[in-house]
Amino acid sequence: MRSLTLLWSLLLPPLLLPPPATGQAMIGGEWRDDVARFAQSAVDLGLTPGVGIAVTQDDWVLWAAGFGVADATSGRAVDEATQFYIASSTKALTGTAVVLRAARGEIDLDAPIDRYIPGLRFRAPMEAGEVTVERFLTMTDGLEDGGPVVIRTAYSGEFTPALLIELLADYGPDADGTAFSYDNLPYNILGMALDPRNAEGWKDAVREEILDPLGMRETSARLSTLDPDRIAMPHSIASGDGYRRIPLAKADANLHAAGGHFATPRDLARFVAAHASGGRLEGARIFPEAPIASTHERHAEQDRTFGPYQRFGWGYGWDLGTWEGKTIVHRFGSFPGYRSHMSFEPASRLGVVVLVNGDGPASPAADLIASYVYDRLLGRAELDAEYERRLHQVELELAEEEREAADELAERARRLAPLPHPLAAYAGTYVSPRLGTQTWRVVADGLEVHMGVASSRAEVFNAATDELRIELTGGGLTARFEFPEDGGHATAVVIAGERFERVGG
Repeated sequence: MRSLTLLWSLLLPPLLLPPPATGQAMIGGEWRDDVARFAQSAVDLGLTPGVGIAVTQDDWVLWAAGFGVADATSGRAVDEATQFYIASSTKALTGTAVVLRAARGEIDLDAPIDRYIPGLRFRAPMEAGEVTVERFLTMTDGLEDGGPVVIRTAYSGEFTPALLIELLADYGPDADGTAFSYDNLPYNILGMALDPRNAEGWKDAVREEILDPLGMRETSARLSTLDPDRIAMPHSIASGDGYRRIPLAKADANLHAAGGHFATPRDLARFVAAHASGGRLEGARIFPEAPIASTHERHAEQDRTFGPYQRFGWGYGWDLGTWEGKTIVHRFGSFPGYRSHMSFEPASRLGVVVLVNGDGPASPAADLIASYVYDRLLGRAELDAEYERRLHQVELELAEEEREAADELAERARRLAPLPHPLAAYAGTYVSPRLGTQTWRVVADGLEVHMGVASSRAEVFNAATDELRIELTGGGLTARFEFPEDGGHATAVVIAGERFERVGG
């Protein structure tokens, strides 16, 4: 690990002026060099493989740049045209699309959700006709979270609108009632409300309402439309060796309304600038001011700490939080190998986008880079020593992550033992009515599992109990196989309490 050496020049006096539409005149200034040096320091320290940054003021995108590598295997560099997966930052786009349609009278936020999703019902005593669209926007719907709808939309991609409606019939009340509860499910349901007939209809709705009006031509919810050489590939911490490339676990089928876009920072910054300025971009009014402002109002209470932010409320698709005494409207996203930061400070109308293609320490590094941008442009003095200390803290987190990765690999190695059955006895097709189909195959002297567009190499977790470790849903899962007493092929596999029955070889 290289030691930290920052060669920053002396900081300029406060750069920014009050909010009038003078952002275009502020593009110059050495702050860009300072931010570039800080971002490059984070990359040089190995805190993230690559990073894309964009800065906005009022209704202007002031600056965008890329640092590090988009793919550690090939060495391909991050540049201004590199597209990152933004995960749950998509919720702000989906929420805004719903609110804009509501402003035109096409959706009534006070109407029950089943008005827009015919046939929708929940498990008693929940009644779809009694839960409004707004309660899904505010995540106060009172419906239990997670479950097969989230697994199918975010991971396997095996679903149709009719199947999701069928599965939702088994969702009942949440144990916490109608208190704010963050989850993908409410925005998956809002995506269905935007177009209940088409599983990808929400993608067209967001494009029509947001992407096209803002000229966001580098943002897409269809991976198949993107140039593979422009995508920042995902990376994860390896044992004692920094970040390594991991498989891209996204495809068109599992890009969903709660986490479904790839974007460049400069493109996403257009969305941030439009929100920070009340619906304007580059001197032109794009959206009416009132509905945009409504998305930043506190519609639900929350009390959660996320990194340096103390979240106190939820708007429509946005978190509201405080940072160093300032209110920051923000929406982040994370998925294996990615972390997105999208935020703005209403008082100064300054906005920041930071996208990284690593997990683990890359997550706090993304927020740290954003914090540096805010502090630097808002005129905080004596930044060098403080941010050197903060970078060093993330460097220590990276070292700890590497040690934990090494310990985990060693523990896995200790559990390795020959399985009690031939590999072919585990292979086959297994079905769960709720979660779908899994196909296990023998590949290169080992086992692989496929579940829709999700896949994972399997490794032995506990040979004595026929348990294998897989990664299908962003983290490790244990798959326990069941065999008849007289041997032969496995009859079932149980994962997280869900039973998949064998239906064929």
